[in-house]
Amino acid sequence: MGWALAALALPVCPAPAQPVQPPAGQQAPDPFSPYDGRPVRSVRFEGLSRVSERFARNQIRTAEGQAFDSSVVSADIRRLYALYEFETVEAAVEPNPDGSLHVVYTVRESPIVQDVQVVGNRRIPDDDLAEEVARVNLTAGVPMDRFRIDRARRAIEDLYRDAGYYTARVGVDEAELDHGVVLFRVREGPRVRLMGIRFEGARSFTEKQLRQHVRSKTASLLRKGALDLESLDADVTALVRFYQGEGFLDARADRRLDIAPNGREAIATFLIDEGPRYRLRRVRVERIDGVDRPPLFSAEQAVGLIATKPGDAYANNAGVQASLALLRAYNRLGYVDADVRRQELRDPDEPLVDLVLQVIEGERVRVGEVVVQGNTITRQKVVRRQLRFWPDRPMDVQSITESEQRLQQTRLFARPSPQLPAGGAKITLQPEDPADPGHRDVLVQIRDTETGSIAFIAAVSADAGLIGQISITERNFDLGNLPRRPGELFSRRRWRGAGQTLQIVAAPGTEIRNFGLSFTEPYLFESDLSLGVSGSFRDRIFDEFDERRLRGTLSLGRRFGDRWTSSLTLRTDTVELNDLDPDAARDAFAVADQNTIFGVGVGLVRTTVPPTERVFPTRGSRTELSVEQVFGDFTYNRLNVEHQFFVPVSQDALGRTSVLSFRLSGSWIPQEGDAPIYERFFLGGTSFRGFDFRGVSPRGIANDTGLPGRNPRGGHWAFFAGAELTRPIYQDVIALVGFVDSGTVTDSIGLDDYRLSIGAGLRIKVPALGPVPLAFDFGFPILKEDGDETRLFTFTADIPF
Repeated sequence: MGWALAALALPVCPAPAQPVQPPAGQQAPDPFSPYDGRPVRSVRFEGLSRVSERFARNQIRTAEGQAFDSSVVSADIRRLYALYEFETVEAAVEPNPDGSLHVVYTVRESPIVQDVQVVGNRRIPDDDLAEEVARVNLTAGVPMDRFRIDRARRAIEDLYRDAGYYTARVGVDEAELDHGVVLFRVREGPRVRLMGIRFEGARSFTEKQLRQHVRSKTASLLRKGALDLESLDADVTALVRFYQGEGFLDARADRRLDIAPNGREAIATFLIDEGPRYRLRRVRVERIDGVDRPPLFSAEQAVGLIATKPGDAYANNAGVQASLALLRAYNRLGYVDADVRRQELRDPDEPLVDLVLQVIEGERVRVGEVVVQGNTITRQKVVRRQLRFWPDRPMDVQSITESEQRLQQTRLFARPSPQLPAGGAKITLQPEDPADPGHRDVLVQIRDTETGSIAFIAAVSADAGLIGQISITERNFDLGNLPRRPGELFSRRRWRGAGQTLQIVAAPGTEIRNFGLSFTEPYLFESDLSLGVSGSFRDRIFDEFDERRLRGTLSLGRRFGDRWTSSLTLRTDTVELNDLDPDAARDAFAVADQNTIFGVGVGLVRTTVPPTERVFPTRGSRTELSVEQVFGDFTYNRLNVEHQFFVPVSQDALGRTSVLSFRLSGSWIPQEGDAPIYERFFLGGTSFRGFDFRGVSPRGIANDTGLPGRNPRGGHWAFFAGAELTRPIYQDVIALVGFVDSGTVTDSIGLDDYRLSIGAGLRIKVPALGPVPLAFDFGFPILKEDGDETRLFTFTADIPF
């Protein structure tokens, strides 16, 4: 595109041409400046054909009747060029004898793009390239513009580089431009694979440590390892961030690419300049609010609150974390308007940092009136029991966030909205009332939602066969809000509002029939006690007999903070065995008649798993202890202990976490021989993969022959130890699982007859099917005993319909 500006002149008074943009480093004289101030008699355009004169005139500021201004003319030319409609724009002045001027703009219109084509591409589809070209607005029908064409060319090259074709080049066919066709010729070249990653200049950390912060992957047997420049640039940033997080505040990094002569392979080298490692020398706390008294927290107390101590490496975010920690401490004591700023003073001679925390304390605030609005169905007490602040207590800002989260987790309120972003609950601290200084009211806004549901679920399991389940659940049940008239029996405003849970389940199946009714009061008498009442009937078909069980339970729970819970459970079971196979174990025939069991149990549970991760934990642990005394037709004790913990192993670029989980459990009935077969312990199926359901168990004496048989009789001691690694492989939908299961079932405490299996599987999470994923596992026994029944494939699936 030519950027020339020429002046058309009268024969008696020529005006020189004016370049639109003078060469760099030179200040060209303005040939029109001698005419500044003269009146403009007329303005006209020459060379217009496709572009209308009205459209062109709308772009210029020079007009008839105004004084001529050479700077305005130059600006007019720039605006006309910015339209991308003209190849050249020239201006000229024609002086008149009376001193007035005719201003003439001469243009040459750009040709129109008739077509845009790309040839030579084999690895990237035409549609992808066309989409990339269209992003720079290079399409048929637009004016031909060199700048736009070059942008499109570079966009195609960038697309190839992102795909690993580092040496790809794109050219423009100049001959075709004369015919209005923009033809891009692609020379793809070979796809470059990243074969190695190296580090230069790293003295403080090993290559293994640095690789943990690099997302780029080298080629291997199962991985293409395509060169990705964007990923390498992100790795440079990640390495700098890592070093600065370890106290190397002046750290710098860059990268170098070494391409093999064949153009197909590359080695990336990260060039690191560590610099000195800074350490924290001291912490000071000072007030900057003009109040003549010491800060509430001394320097020593501040050091106790922050993670970085004097002598520790000073990370680039250490100051931010320290100020936030001190601010949280102020907020928890009611200083809601407190502000903590920081100054980081570096020693000019040594890599030492003094951290100065500057405090504006403000006034201490207490909670005034707590007002709940928007609950048309849910009772006030149900909302208030989730709040972590109370009237006349110091106002803790963090408690507002915690309370919003607790309200959201109840699932009693509407989904997030712009007005109520925290899951149908919004808590706002109100301005101070002059009539009640030192107190601020709190407004809690909620919106009730539908809490009743009817679910139709088809469940299939390797252990239980096919089950069809119909369940009716009300999560905001109110036993005290009974209908007053027959017409209110099915009213949605009755039976609701107290935060109780009522569930009715009917689940017929091929191997299990289960029917149940349960009621739960999570806050009995508005205390930390909970009450649960349930009744159920189950008919279970085993290989050697059918079990029919009628059960009723009454449980009383107690919460101790957010981690500990205890329970007292009473149960009564009536059990009967039918359709016994002749070769079933004698232990089954001995208890085939109807028997009644009563149990009194106590339990203790401690969990550090976040409430939002109860279905898919990534961190934390859960420990459960329980003891039960059984009496009735049988008398014995049951003891159980189980511990699970979850360790995040790694996180990919999309934020998905790979988790390693461990589970240890032990169950024991001390009175050997006193417990009936249907109360003993079995492992196998989903509880011990690689073995059949109830396949890990001592074998009983066959009733028909009196000889050792093949059917399990259960044990009085069961031990299990397992580990499982879950790694997401596709979005948050599919995860790959690897596991090791081990354990034993015997009649006495010990590790005799120990079994071990290894395997792998898939977890497929489909939100429409519920929170529990579909599980498919392949297990391979490594250690087993004679008589054990093995199973290669284990699966579970719950499908609503």
